[in-house]
Amino acid sequence: MSKKKRLDEHNADEDSLLLERIFAGDERAFNQMYYQTNRNIFNAVMSYVKNEHIAIELVQQVYVKFWNNRHKLKDVRSLKDYLFIIARNLTLDHFKKVTLETNFFAEFILRENNPVNTTDEKIEQIEYDRLLKDAIAQLPPQQKEAWLLINEEELSYAETAVKMNISRLTVKRHLELSRKSVREYLKSQIYIVLTLPLFIIIYLAF
Repeated sequence: MSKKKRLDEHNADEDSLLLERIFAGDERAFNQMYYQTNRNIFNAVMSYVKNEHIAIELVQQVYVKFWNNRHKLKDVRSLKDYLFIIARNLTLDHFKKVTLETNFFAEFILRENNPVNTTDEKIEQIEYDRLLKDAIAQLPPQQKEAWLLINEEELSYAETAVKMNISRLTVKRHLELSRKSVREYLKSQIYIVLTLPLFIIIYLAF
């Protein structure tokens, strides 16, 4: 028997023991498995997403899912293959979500000049107005005020700065933060409104 074959069999036996211990809820075995495998999983995910922060987050999700589904490990024959399948599926889910979010925030560009005529479209507009109102309501006071003064009252940065008694730079920062927060809130609602045509107010395009 070749040295490589003996090594492969040894690794397979070690993996089987780790899987058995993790199946039984052994956290030390899980930690050992994590430190032995996370670099390869990170490299695999990174080769697709090309973003270190996203890759780190996805790898964390891989091991959380692995641990939460440890009751299924009795049927696992290859630890390596099982981890890569989880990583692959989560990476695909990530790209689907990114595509969905991109469409969610881009669709209004195609629809913004279309009149709202039908009853269904009017209902949809009411729903989006409600979501936007909810998103604005959860903003911190100064971010909310900056948003409303600029987007609702249509004041300039200079006028807003005078009214709020802050600098124009601070106004700009409040507006950037408020838009980010509104964007994140609307992202969190995407799956609630998937059946509606996707168009969002023009403020978020700036």
